[in-house]
Amino acid sequence: MTSSKQFLSDFDFLNALFKHARQNAALLMQPNGIVSAISQAFTNQFGYEENDLEGKNVSILFTKEDQEKGLPEKEIQNVLLTGQSSDNNYLVAKNQTKTWVSGESILVHLKNGSTILKVFQNIHEQKSAAIAIASLNTLNESILSTIKDAVIVLDNNLNVVKVNEAFRTLFQQVGGDTSNINAIGFLKQSENNKRLYKQLENSIETKTGFFDPEAELDIPDGGKRLFEITCTPLLNSNKGDLLLTIHDVTVAKELEKEREDIIGFVTHELRNPLSNLMLSNEVMKEAVKENNMELIRDMISRFESSVERMNKMVAGLYESTKANAGQLILEMSEFNFGEMLEEAVDTIEVLQPSFNLMVNGNGDFLVVADRYRLIQVIVNYLSNAIKYSNGNKEVTLSISTNNHSVTVFVKDGGLGISKEHLPYVFERFFRIQKTRNIEGIGLGLYLCSRIIHAHKGHLWAESEEGKGSTFYFSIPLKPELAAT
Repeated sequence: MTSSKQFLSDFDFLNALFKHARQNAALLMQPNGIVSAISQAFTNQFGYEENDLEGKNVSILFTKEDQEKGLPEKEIQNVLLTGQSSDNNYLVAKNQTKTWVSGESILVHLKNGSTILKVFQNIHEQKSAAIAIASLNTLNESILSTIKDAVIVLDNNLNVVKVNEAFRTLFQQVGGDTSNINAIGFLKQSENNKRLYKQLENSIETKTGFFDPEAELDIPDGGKRLFEITCTPLLNSNKGDLLLTIHDVTVAKELEKEREDIIGFVTHELRNPLSNLMLSNEVMKEAVKENNMELIRDMISRFESSVERMNKMVAGLYESTKANAGQLILEMSEFNFGEMLEEAVDTIEVLQPSFNLMVNGNGDFLVVADRYRLIQVIVNYLSNAIKYSNGNKEVTLSISTNNHSVTVFVKDGGLGISKEHLPYVFERFFRIQKTRNIEGIGLGLYLCSRIIHAHKGHLWAESEEGKGSTFYFSIPLKPELAAT
C-alpha cells in the first residue's frame, strides 16, 4: 500500500482534494483491487471508516448481482488496459443500503508502482427521478393505449403533439406519423368541423377550455357521428398545449332517443287498449239494459283482447327490468331438446298457420336448462322472422350439436338488417326506424340475450338488408348428455 500513500503525500493538492471534497467521494486501490485508502467524503456518504475497507477487495462495495456478473473484475481490467474506466451502478453502503453512483477510475503510474484512483458521484436522487419519470411515462402510455376515447395533445399552433390509438382508429391514422399534421388535417372541411376548429383557436387565445356535449363531426369514413368533446389547457406546459378528449356518444344518444320514443310508444299503446276497455264497458252497459247478448259477447271478446295486449306489454317491461337488474332466475331441469323445440314451433304454427316453418336437424337428446325460457327464446326468434318477413312465407329453424354445445338458428328471407344497426339488435329498447310501424317495443331480443347469457351461452345474428336474417343462440351441454 506504500504507493497509494506515497501518491497522496507527493501531491499536496490531491491530498487536500482527497480529504476535504464533499460532493465527490474517492478511494485508492491497488491494481489487484485491494483498497488502500478512502476519502472523508466517502466515509460521510457511505458510512465506511478507512479500517473497514483497507486491505479488502473493492468488490465488497458492489451488489451481489453485480459481483455475479463479474463487474468489479471487468472494471479493473478496463482500467489496466486503457488507463480509465467509467461505471454507473449501485454501491453498497456500510448499512447495506444501495446508492446509485456514477464512478470514474483512473490508473496512476508512480515511480515505485501503480495505483487506481476511483472517484464517485452520488446520483441516486437523479437516477430515482429518471426511473420514476420513465415509469410514469410508461404508465401514461399504457393508460392512453387502453382509453377508448380519442385523446389528442395540440400545441398553440394546433399542431398534433401526441395521440392515442383510439384517435388513430377514429381518424384513420393507423400506423401513420401524426407529428406533422395540424388539427385541420384530421378535421375535414365541413361546417360541423369548422365550428370545432374555431373553438380550439379560441381556447388557444383565451387559455380556457370548453365542453361540447353534442358535437356532430364528419369523420374520414364519410359518416356523421355525435361526440362529447372536452378541451383542457395544459397549465404546466410552456407551449400552451391543449388536451382534447373526444368521446363517441352516437349510440348512447340514439338509445336515449329510443327510450324517449319507447316511453311515448308505450304510453300511446296503453292508451289505445284502455280506451277500448272504457268504450267496451260503456257499450256493455247499454247492451245489458237491452239484453243484447250478441253485442255483449262481442264486447267481452274485445275486452279480453285489450287486456291480453296490455298484459303482454306490461309483462315484457317487467321481465326486461328484472333481467336488466340481474334478477333473472333459471329453473333448471333435464328434458328432451327436440320435444321442447316441437312445442315452441307448435305455438307459432297455431298463431301463424299461413307460414311454412321448416325444422332441420335431430333434437333427440337431453339437455339441462330452463325449458320455459328456451321456448321463450325460440318463439321470439320465430315470431320476429314472421313479423319482419316482408311477405316471404318461408322460415327455417335448424339445430346442430357437438360434444360441448347445441346451436339453434332461425333463418328468414325478410327485411334484413343493415350493418350499421346489426351490432345493436340485442340492446334494450332498440328498434330500427323503418320498422316502427310494426308492433313491438324492442324488448324481445334483449330478453333473449339475458336468458342465453344466464345459461352461460352466447347469441349473435347475421343479416343483409333486403335479403333476410339469421339469428343464432348456443348453450353448453353437460358432457355426459352430449350428442354423439
